[in-house]
Amino acid sequence: MKPTSIKDNYLSANLQKTIEKQLKLFYFNAFKRRSKNLLTLELIKECYNDQINFFQNYINDLLLKYDKGFEKKDILNDLFDLKKNEGCNKKILQTLIIYLKERYNNFDISSSELKLLLLFEE
Repeated sequence: MKPTSIKDNYLSANLQKTIEKQLKLFYFNAFKRRSKNLLTLELIKECYNDQINFFQNYINDLLLKYDKGFEKKDILNDLFDLKKNEGCNKKILQTLIIYLKERYNNFDISSSELKLLLLFEE
């Protein structure tokens, strides 16, 4: 059984599910040219598990910080920093932004900011 921390309670089930699904897809696609053997599958699993834990901890730390107080520019900077991490994609950021809007009533993001944030190279 995997140990859980108190911080795990900050992520919604939908956000948690989206992060896990998108990172698994990312790593399976990244390793699709490698031979299909047990070693490759173990490597993929290790990579996406590490990245899932990283994303969970990163987002939980942000939420703890925002619960104490935040400014819109701080959230945008943190979201742009998150965007730079391997595996981060449009779906993860969209789900996170929706979660932030639900959690913090005074968080609003303009369409131009949203467009810049969700712009990814294909």
